[in-house]
Amino acid sequence: MKVAVTGGSGLAGYAVVAHLLDAGCDVISIDRAPSPSLLPDYRLVDCADLGQVVGACQGAEAIVHLAAIPRPIHHSPDQVFRTNVMATFNVFEAAAVLEIPRVVYISSMSVLGLPFSYTPIELDYLPIDEAHPKAPQDAYALSKTLGEDIALAFVRRMAGALSVVSLRFPWIHTPETFRSVLRPLWDDPAGGASNLWGYIDTRDVAGACRLALEAESSGHEAFYISAANSFMKTDSASLAQQYYPQARIRSRLSGNQSLFDTATAQARLGYEPQFSWEDYEWS
Repeated sequence: MKVAVTGGSGLAGYAVVAHLLDAGCDVISIDRAPSPSLLPDYRLVDCADLGQVVGACQGAEAIVHLAAIPRPIHHSPDQVFRTNVMATFNVFEAAAVLEIPRVVYISSMSVLGLPFSYTPIELDYLPIDEAHPKAPQDAYALSKTLGEDIALAFVRRMAGALSVVSLRFPWIHTPETFRSVLRPLWDDPAGGASNLWGYIDTRDVAGACRLALEAESSGHEAFYISAANSFMKTDSASLAQQYYPQARIRSRLSGNQSLFDTATAQARLGYEPQFSWEDYEWS
């Protein structure tokens, strides 16, 4: 399969490209930044420019769309919204023009409104699954929510010729980046509450993307994808009770089990998380 990966030079994109290459895919990395030397075929592309996206995706059989401003911290809200929404629209427009049948859209747990909300988010229940209401407030969460709406609109437009899998990831890290931030959070549970203490290793991100490319699916489907555990040493039940007392606990929580329910991804995609911070080397 020939796969175009937008954002292929980024933290998660690099892992996705490497994984797909190892799986035997022909990969085109698309990014505004030069690609690391690992990647043999890359295109310097501004995804806000439709013509550049169409040109770069020529010949692709599928697209994995990661390119985005990943958080509303170092950019103004209008920059985050405009960049992310236009890039997503252009990717789907390119898929329509080029008749590319499969797009994997990198969405986010931020469709819940977390972790950048202006006012507190009240969750209905935990663990979170795909049926939980979405409640975006900030530009990033709104851009990811609208990205899924764009995906669904293009599925309608292409009338069976396009299938889209949206993957809702929590905080994405490598072992190296996570080791630099994790220890303080163990002593400050409140600091991770807006992320629901959720995370995922970039290698599991890559594996989930490959499964989404290979899955037998039609229309638009969205899945929560995370590590099996939280990034805390504290029991998840006690964290949920303390920081989200209004949320109904709908199933028994064991130890530091993730507060994201990935059962649907397991059933539909065959997703099983392989990597945990507990297995990282800690000096």
